[in-house]
Amino acid sequence: MIYINGTVLNTPEIVEGRRQIRDIALLDAAVARPAQSAFGEDAYPTLAQKAAALLHSVARNHPFADGNKRTAAVGAVFLLRVNGQAVCWVQEEALTMILRTAEGNCGAEELAAWLPLEAVAPALTPDADQDRRRIAEIIAAQKWLLDALERQ
Repeated sequence: MIYINGTVLNTPEIVEGRRQIRDIALLDAAVARPAQSAFGEDAYPTLAQKAAALLHSVARNHPFADGNKRTAAVGAVFLLRVNGQAVCWVQEEALTMILRTAEGNCGAEELAAWLPLEAVAPALTPDADQDRRRIAEIIAAQKWLLDALERQ
């Protein structure tokens, strides 16, 4: 998520660790949320629920000094992509849902139920270079949405 935030903001100091995160504990909690369990059961059993939990936590709780909504969107899309799902949303609808989420008017459950997904090939092995390329592709594909979120 730190890499995504630095890339979205085009701020190498973030990626290189030369600029502090506003609240690292909030970031840790946001990243851990999709993997949480309760009473031995996965709290977010579907991939859509995991992505929505991540997006909700970052957009709503603002762990970064800037770019939280954009980072949340790219992070959720990346989580889905490496696990074999892609968003097929209308960007105007995505903008509305992400803004509602950031404002506290849309919970992770509603967001997960709304997320329009399609199957794609998953990432079969961890590969940092491939992950960076995927993130760049996501940023390029979601440019309108990210630009609109930046203006908010």
